[in-house]
Amino acid sequence: MPILDPTGSSQEKHYSLAPRRLRTLDGARLGLLGNTKLNADAVLAAIGELLKEHYTLESVIARTKASFSRPAEDQVVNELVETCDVVIAGVGD
Repeated sequence: MPILDPTGSSQEKHYSLAPRRLRTLDGARLGLLGNTKLNADAVLAAIGELLKEHYTLESVIARTKASFSRPAEDQVVNELVETCDVVIAGVGD
């Protein structure tokens, strides 16, 4: 009768989170990136408003991807990288 070892092994890779550059959102430039799904822009707008109530954001920029099934266009990504300190990407439904 064979004996099975239940401990197993995993090829799972562990990744580190990106370092946090900001200690606060005060003075930050916030980007909001919607994915075109139902309610995504509304949820992101509400998040932006809540963050404006709690922090003195320098600016808020809202953009929407052309399609939820594809990555954001290079032009949109480049704009957010150049003009934002923090970007929140949201999905809807």
